[in-house]
Amino acid sequence: MTFDKPAQCEASRHYLEQELNDLLQNDLEAWRFIQRGSLDGVWYWNIENPNDEWMSPEFWQTLGIDPKTRQHSPAEWQDIINKDDLAVALDNFKKHCADSSHPYDQIVRYRHADGSTVWVRCRGIAVRDKKGRAIRMLGAHNDVTSLKRAEQRALEAESRKLRLATDEMQALAYSLAHDLKAPVQTSRRLVEEVLRDGDTLDEEQIDLLGHAFATMGRMQTLVDDVLNFATLAKGDAQISMVNVREVAEEVRGDFRAMIDDTGAEVVIDPLPVILAARTQIRLLLQNLIANAIKYRRPGVPPVVRVSTGEATSHSVCITVTDNGIGVPKAYRQRIFDMFSRLHRHDDIPGSGLGLALCARIAVMHGGTIAVQSGQGEGSCFAVTLPIEDHRRDSA
Repeated sequence: MTFDKPAQCEASRHYLEQELNDLLQNDLEAWRFIQRGSLDGVWYWNIENPNDEWMSPEFWQTLGIDPKTRQHSPAEWQDIINKDDLAVALDNFKKHCADSSHPYDQIVRYRHADGSTVWVRCRGIAVRDKKGRAIRMLGAHNDVTSLKRAEQRALEAESRKLRLATDEMQALAYSLAHDLKAPVQTSRRLVEEVLRDGDTLDEEQIDLLGHAFATMGRMQTLVDDVLNFATLAKGDAQISMVNVREVAEEVRGDFRAMIDDTGAEVVIDPLPVILAARTQIRLLLQNLIANAIKYRRPGVPPVVRVSTGEATSHSVCITVTDNGIGVPKAYRQRIFDMFSRLHRHDDIPGSGLGLALCARIAVMHGGTIAVQSGQGEGSCFAVTLPIEDHRRDSA
């Protein structure tokens, strides 16, 4: 858009378009009708003298402000616009001035006089001189607050439905796992008793019962993990100061039989004290240490080290490193999915929920979990957790 109006073939225009164009140029009331009827404000900015910007009264009235109390300066509206939205608008302005094909069009938030938020669609077009340099900016405002609030209400309604469905699924999972736990344990004990007193059983019967016993063991592991996951999803754990090294030593004690059977070495370095849910940190370390021992290389005793990784003033990092079989690069993210397994259960037992539990625990503490690994080169699982100012001395 330039000041010099290019010649245009009148025959290409509908006569009513030409008539309307003439009307708007010669009748101020017609222009005001268009402005008031379809816009919530018009603005015109002198880019060559950026402190001068005319804002129509409708804009201020939309924000509950008396136009007489405001000057025609960008500083007047820049004090009440959302700062993030202002950055977007200024970026679009620079791009539009440099390239007219880049639209100056965004929805921004303003603070109403009563403190509420007003959503405004702000559009503009640069007026350029003969050299194509932007010297003015013509813009329009449209109040889209009602549309935005309707969107928010719809999103909140969907969110409530999703939360309700999630709560119901978590309650169902918890109930099923809880109700199955006792029967599975009882059935496994009964099979164990039969096998113990199996003098009258032939070899095939003993073999079948052995398979049944192993299957029930896998089922018990799955039930326990589902119950842990459902309990974790309830999010009602107690938060306290947790000495991570003490928890890691407790877990190492729990795994004494596994450590002796595999010849594993579990080294625990100094670890931080953090504000967290102790039961969840224990569950996290249980799964990571158990995996480090289970996924070992044949004929190589497992070496597991629980240590601290690279920390910042705002976070701590807990690492569990092993010398096991490693994780192929293509599966480093997939292993954190629920029921994701890279190996047959007969080769390495498990439910496929352990690392999903770890990921959930990290997220619930505002942190992340990641793995660095190479196939056959061992793995390093790093859990990064944020800390607040009042926790840094403890950590």
